[in-house]
Amino acid sequence: MQLKKSLGFWDVFAIALGQVIGSGVLVLIGIGIGFTAYAVPIAIVLSAIFSIIKQLPVVFMGSAMPATGGLYVYCKRVLGPKAGFFFLALLMVTYFLIALFALGFAEYALALLPDLNAKYVALGVLLAFYIVNLLGIRQAAAIQKVMIAFLLCGLSALIFFGILEVDYTDFTDQEKLFPDGWYGFGMACVLMSFATGGAYYVSELGGEMKNPHHDLPRAIIYSTLVAAFFIATVSIVAVGILPVEQTAGKTLAEVARVILPPSLYAAFIVSAALFAFATSINSTFSWATKSAIIACEDGWLPKRLAVVNKRFNTPHIMLTILLIVASIPILADKDMRYIIMLGSGLVFIYDIVPLLAAFYFAKKLPEVFANAHFRMSEKALKTISVIGILILLVQANLAFSDIDNTGRMMIVGYIIMVIVYIQKRSKIMGIGVKDE
Repeated sequence: MQLKKSLGFWDVFAIALGQVIGSGVLVLIGIGIGFTAYAVPIAIVLSAIFSIIKQLPVVFMGSAMPATGGLYVYCKRVLGPKAGFFFLALLMVTYFLIALFALGFAEYALALLPDLNAKYVALGVLLAFYIVNLLGIRQAAAIQKVMIAFLLCGLSALIFFGILEVDYTDFTDQEKLFPDGWYGFGMACVLMSFATGGAYYVSELGGEMKNPHHDLPRAIIYSTLVAAFFIATVSIVAVGILPVEQTAGKTLAEVARVILPPSLYAAFIVSAALFAFATSINSTFSWATKSAIIACEDGWLPKRLAVVNKRFNTPHIMLTILLIVASIPILADKDMRYIIMLGSGLVFIYDIVPLLAAFYFAKKLPEVFANAHFRMSEKALKTISVIGILILLVQANLAFSDIDNTGRMMIVGYIIMVIVYIQKRSKIMGIGVKDE
């Protein structure tokens, strides 16, 4: 399959930034405050550092062999087709996390119009961006850049009006910084890793970038840094003005109502809040189908699912499946914290696979390794990959500690089902040990 190379740097940067900054700044800050109160800015900065460490090996591989469905392609080329599809199968089930963005959008929409039905609003915004992405990724990227501009303006307004009102003495009080000890701080770091770690998904769009070797690494790193700055600065305002009891577990709407002049409050809700979630929904629809399309071509999934619309150059069947998966948690009335922790647990598991691929990259693909545009020695790549895996193991353990037994059993059951499917399907495809 050959998709058109239509994305420039700013298109990719906007998609990456929208993926990162949505739920992180608008919903997760309040939940993070509930875990660690005034230490939440520290958790965000630390999580951003962890995210960059975990993403550097992916940045390297993306600069060496950019491809449509990049993450899946990296894993299968280095670790073999079975490991590649195992990664993809876990990635695909986390598509339900789009529901988090849609529910966040609905919650902020209700802050302006309380009579709206949250479920219908969430489903409606999913449908809207499903249609946008049906019409082509170039159009989706253009809309993304406009929304990102309004989003950053809205967040800047909140920072401008709030940063001088913060009581900074609370940030030096040990009891206020870590009210639930190191466990609470660790949980906040897990949560904020979800908020700061999504930029590398744009590697899925490598086949649609005009200059992927150069643009992909820059887009991932720069978007993570910009998002971390805004999320951390906004979190200082969020926790430093109102009592923690009024902000823990809440959205930024409460803080914005106190800080901003009435004339700007509604503008903030629209430009910052609604666009933050809209950009995350839009960016996920943009990248999430790419690996699945390649897996269809490889034979792991039915080939007819990968049909691309000739007029718009979009995978309409895969996009429809994505819409359905994202709608399920909304229809099931699951709360956002449960969705986040369940999804984070899976993310921290499947993120290990690309890091394993990076560890063996130089050995398995020496010529490709040597031609990477993002320069790194084999020893440095292996070291960073190991550090990233250790970070993920700690984060996964913390994430699973906040999931009930039903959630754990669902994850274990799904992993077993994937392994059984891989074994049966690989025999049909004729994949044996020699192909690994």
